[in-house]
Amino acid sequence: MMLRDVSRVLAASGVWVSSAFVLALFVAGCGTTESGGAGGSAAAGGAGGSGLPATLVVTADWLNRSLTLLDYDKLIDGQSDAEAAIVDTIDLSDWEPGPIELELTPDGRTAVVSVGPGFFDGTGLTNMIIGSPTVPPGGTLLVVDLESGEAVSIDTEDVPLGIAINPEGTIAYTANYGTTDARGDSLSIIDIAAREVIEEVTVGSGPEQVVLSADGTLGAVNIASENGIRVFQTSDVAGTMSDLVATASDPSDLTFLDGNAELVVANSQSLNVTLVDTSDPTMPTVIQNFMLGGVPYGLTYVPSRSSILAPTSPLTPTIPASLITIAVDGQTLVPSPPDVLPGGPFPLTAAVDSGGDFAFVAHVSNNRLSIIDLETGSTRAIEWLTDPGPSYAAVHP
Repeated sequence: MMLRDVSRVLAASGVWVSSAFVLALFVAGCGTTESGGAGGSAAAGGAGGSGLPATLVVTADWLNRSLTLLDYDKLIDGQSDAEAAIVDTIDLSDWEPGPIELELTPDGRTAVVSVGPGFFDGTGLTNMIIGSPTVPPGGTLLVVDLESGEAVSIDTEDVPLGIAINPEGTIAYTANYGTTDARGDSLSIIDIAAREVIEEVTVGSGPEQVVLSADGTLGAVNIASENGIRVFQTSDVAGTMSDLVATASDPSDLTFLDGNAELVVANSQSLNVTLVDTSDPTMPTVIQNFMLGGVPYGLTYVPSRSSILAPTSPLTPTIPASLITIAVDGQTLVPSPPDVLPGGPFPLTAAVDSGGDFAFVAHVSNNRLSIIDLETGSTRAIEWLTDPGPSYAAVHP
């Protein structure tokens, strides 16, 4: 996510802001292998993650340089604290600055993890929001066995950020955002079993997130620096990459809806989402933009509820992060009023279980994991880390 002139954008939207508010507000831009990290501190699940629970939540703990494995049933019981819920911790201290995002393979045994600064390096606004920590240089892609704790490092062309995995669990795609000093412009295609890069595709400056359709035949990547997205067919990524489709300022994440005909893009600087027609993936077109009541970053489609979850940062510095539910009604998106979460600004995404019952939002800014009952709307949070993190969460199944 790129740093923007926030006051100019909000003023153009009819929102008055002071310089202090702008400082506090989040709108920012936002083949060689190496093995290591043979498991972490063994908690209830035993060394290296053996005896994993049937439903598992995994967090990327960023500057803590670890993954935390948590028991889903403990998290949703309404009372268990972090100590009771933690199954295992996988030590990734060999890789600085730490894991910022992750996705799980469909069998729940492997995590594909991006290590890097995201957009928190340097001395800019996003770094200030999370307490101005010193973010070590570095970045790589890891494939982590959640049962043994073994991690293998894979060099991508640029430092990776967003990840998508195909339905078979064989191929991963990474959006390589890079760093402040070395902005990325590539999409990497990874053979998960072989732990190697198959192909590198140049897509444009600042790709942050990549997403696949449910059947895995289509993909899309946002190009933050160019205010748009590109759509591709996974059978031939480089050969089918569409031209840039302009959405709005600072596209940050995207999600396909049911089927392959539509996707939705979050535009952080524009405070809105864009509905895109992808029925012809060679010529995707914008259908309409819809305003939100906050600054969006991540989007998660929940098929069982025909809705999208959009964690947002506040439009006032004294209010915590919120969760906006966007109902999908044909080609109309209907955002709900924001529901306040018990965590700080800059949530990157909401992870949702396969039944669409509970969501989990990581708050890198104040070390919390929010737990949201999507039926009742009730929320609570746990915390267990000391350095900035968790930054991301994933659920299986």
